[in-house]
Amino acid sequence: MRSVSLTSKSLLVLALVCTSVIGYAQDETEPKTLFNNPVSLSELGFYINPIYQIGNLDEATAHIMGVRGGVMLSPNLTVGGAYHWTLNNISPQSEVVDNLYMDMRLGGAFVEYTLWSNRVLHLTFPLMVGMGEVEMDWETDIDTDTNPYGEENFFFIEPSAQLEVNIMRNVRLHTGVAYRIVGNMDYRRMDQADINGLTGVVGLKFGVFR
Repeated sequence: MRSVSLTSKSLLVLALVCTSVIGYAQDETEPKTLFNNPVSLSELGFYINPIYQIGNLDEATAHIMGVRGGVMLSPNLTVGGAYHWTLNNISPQSEVVDNLYMDMRLGGAFVEYTLWSNRVLHLTFPLMVGMGEVEMDWETDIDTDTNPYGEENFFFIEPSAQLEVNIMRNVRLHTGVAYRIVGNMDYRRMDQADINGLTGVVGLKFGVFR
């Protein structure tokens, strides 16, 4: 009788252990999703990011200013929007009309993945996707309401690789390179190959980082 009681107790303990192990394994292996693990608003971060880029457009030096704003869903992942524009009057190599210059504007969304953000020095990989525009204009003022040279719109994607430094709790400095890849375009004597290209990047982030 004592043996039967001991066996019953042993089986009960074994069943409880197996149930716990199975439950733990399910918790560990069950995929995490956005809806059963919602992001807490108190855990979100954000930043404003003025940046400067330098590169070539149709063999002419282009100075590009940009502003990005992002929401940090986690210390590693940020999503947001960006707008970039050229600062200087660009004289494309292919242009044959005197007293003209080109400017470019880019706008779109970006996603950024950051490695080891809690370290003073770390890596970050932004990817910007959106629409761009190039147009020719006069270097001197001309009294007209229309531009006979028109403009050209295009799709672009711009991956980046950057080194980032945590200067202060709410300030980060980053520098690196980006490569602009442009979809099919045809504007005067230029095509996408003249707009594609490598640029150097430097910028500052101001915000609340997670």
